[in-house]
Amino acid sequence: MNERDQDTLGAALARAIDTQRVHETPFAGSRLAARMAPARRRSFTFQLALAVVLITLGAAGALLGQTDLTEVSSVASGPRLAPVTRAAPGAPVVVGHIDDAINPISARYVERVIADAQAAGAPAVVFVINTPGGLIDSTYRITTAFLNAPLPIVTYVAPSGARAASAGTFITMAGTIAAMAPATNIGAAHPVDSSGGDIQGDLRLKAENDAVAQITKIAKARGRNEQWAEDAVRKSVSVRDDEALQLKVIDLIAKDVPDLLAQIDGRTVQVNGAAVTLATKSAPIDDEGMSPFETFLHFVVDPQIALLLFTIGTYGLIFELSNPGLIFPGIVGVIAIVMALFSFGTLDANAAGIALMIFALVLFIAEVKIVSHGLLLAGGIASLLLGAIIVFPPGRPTFPGLRYTAEPITLLLVVGTAALFFAVVVRLAIGFQRLPVASGPALLVGTLGVARTDLAPVGIVRAGGDEGSAVSEGGPIPQGATVRVRRVDGVRLIVGPEASSSGRRES
Repeated sequence: MNERDQDTLGAALARAIDTQRVHETPFAGSRLAARMAPARRRSFTFQLALAVVLITLGAAGALLGQTDLTEVSSVASGPRLAPVTRAAPGAPVVVGHIDDAINPISARYVERVIADAQAAGAPAVVFVINTPGGLIDSTYRITTAFLNAPLPIVTYVAPSGARAASAGTFITMAGTIAAMAPATNIGAAHPVDSSGGDIQGDLRLKAENDAVAQITKIAKARGRNEQWAEDAVRKSVSVRDDEALQLKVIDLIAKDVPDLLAQIDGRTVQVNGAAVTLATKSAPIDDEGMSPFETFLHFVVDPQIALLLFTIGTYGLIFELSNPGLIFPGIVGVIAIVMALFSFGTLDANAAGIALMIFALVLFIAEVKIVSHGLLLAGGIASLLLGAIIVFPPGRPTFPGLRYTAEPITLLLVVGTAALFFAVVVRLAIGFQRLPVASGPALLVGTLGVARTDLAPVGIVRAGGDEGSAVSEGGPIPQGATVRVRRVDGVRLIVGPEASSSGRRES
């Protein structure tokens, strides 16, 4: 370690462990003492204000999660639907995709695709479906959009090997025309609780009856097998594509989208009470999948991802507020927390759970600034754990396919990481407290200075940014010579001549 590093380390230790002693030394008015003085109160006030601003931005993220980010016309909003759209000559058939778990971003995407297709005068919209299920509210939002769409909606379970399970069953049956590819299946639409287990008690009967009412009204509106639809909910029945066609759950089997469009060409279907004849055989195809932004939001709007983002954001803010000026941790922290709260808001998370998690963030930040002997840390961990548990109520019914609660492994990772992080910080702090305390003139030991007068042996030396009395050890030292501080005797520095002047020189 070189001389400059030794000086810097000494100053840092003195500031962290015993800064108040600097004011009791004859060097209290020096620039060195000023550098080691405690930070001004206004610095902490600024950091506290910054924390409040960042948390406010995060709360805005939760509100943003409840607002549509896609511009959807009144086409897909139920009673405000526009008249039935007539296909424009040469307009392409729009093909959308409903993949993975169904969540609010899936519903927003479906509404956008329908609105875009209407604006383009498309003869029909085909939604290719391959989903294990998802949230009930998002599923019903999609089926409502299908039933009230101003143009034909074709639902198509594909490719081979795909499935329309649980929520996918509702969505497929809501299409104006329903089709499946060979070697696909549909069904198993019984509701479960948010952790994926069976619902117990009266809530089970309530959720089951509601789902049955929803799917049978869809089947009746589309002229499909109502009894099978009820069995798919009550008995979790599931059938292959050929069985679905035989049971009149779907209308046809097609090997791919062009084959599907050829088979439905010339069919007359009912769209909002009006007869529409499809002309799709020679129509071009416009594949409109999720945009990169929608794909990102679809990934973020997941309970497990939201909790992990909140944890990452918490650490980012802690690093930024404990080391102002790093900037990067603060930016990452704000973005992560805003996206986490956006996810919470989109998923209609419990407000009390969100409040507890934000409170945990405040306690963690306060732990960095206030000596609490671990009380703030313990409170933060407890608040974070409770918030993560209740932010997604465990008894909320949903369809299989998306776990609408915190996984035990996620809770362990979030809380365990927080505890480990602060345990390491506390251990390091205790280690620093056990180091020998160096303060005042003692910090100058080993540093270089300049003789302001002749030392024979007593004189004046400039060291550490200030001048003080010094005694030469090892013979007289002429004025202007470089000296090194060897030790401190009371208020005097004991110095010796420095053989080489290549080191740091005080002026």
